[in-house]
Amino acid sequence: MNAKFKYIFLSYNNEGLMSLDDVKKIFKEFGKYDLIETSYQRFKADKTENRNHKADKTVEYLHILEKEQF
Repeated sequence: MNAKFKYIFLSYNNEGLMSLDDVKKIFKEFGKYDLIETSYQRFKADKTENRNHKADKTVEYLHILEKEQF
């Protein structure tokens, strides 16, 4: 990775396409990795009977990468 930066922050929740483990694995290849998790009430714009997502809570992950060399 040739980009000149010291940190990358990625906010991603448990309803995303990539798994938590996949994101961790990719980030750890490039430097020091940390993770902060926050659970919150899921926003419900659709009618309850027609919902695709049945969960009432969502977990938001803040992935933090400190690049080893920049």
